[in-house]
Amino acid sequence: MSIPTLQTIKSALKIDFTYDDAEILRLRDAVMSFITSYTGVNLSTSTKTQYCSYFMRTRFDEQPFVAVTSVQYYNTANVLTTMASTEYFLDRSGPPSVYINFSNFPSIYENTQILINYTAGYPDLPMDMQQAIIGFVGAWYNNPDALSPIQLQEVPISAKFVLDTLKVKGALE
Repeated sequence: MSIPTLQTIKSALKIDFTYDDAEILRLRDAVMSFITSYTGVNLSTSTKTQYCSYFMRTRFDEQPFVAVTSVQYYNTANVLTTMASTEYFLDRSGPPSVYINFSNFPSIYENTQILINYTAGYPDLPMDMQQAIIGFVGAWYNNPDALSPIQLQEVPISAKFVLDTLKVKGALE
């Protein structure tokens, strides 16, 4: 499943009118941004580039990791070169972190970096994440000042529990 649609959110929150549709969509986008910041995970799949100064064991910054697209570097003649996939391998032994290791260490052109291109993010959002999004949208829709500095309140416990469970612990902290 993908990002909860407007209709899914309205149905779950028992909203049957249309004049707040734009506000509900705005809240959904704000909630998704908040969840990404809070948990350290990407809610949708996207291409990322990570830079390294030399060939070394490297942890992917973005979670959840999906796949390596390519490893590129400028060789000693300053020509962009794509490394063969047989010259690196992935270490998934310490979830949630995934590392790339290199079996070959070619020389790179002075003052250039290695580019590791990969995809990260949920191809399909887990059901509990969808429920957390709907729960937060409902909380913010019904009580937009609930998180103000003057009256700071806890988020709905079910949504907070889901986010704490999905948070990338240790990998990005």
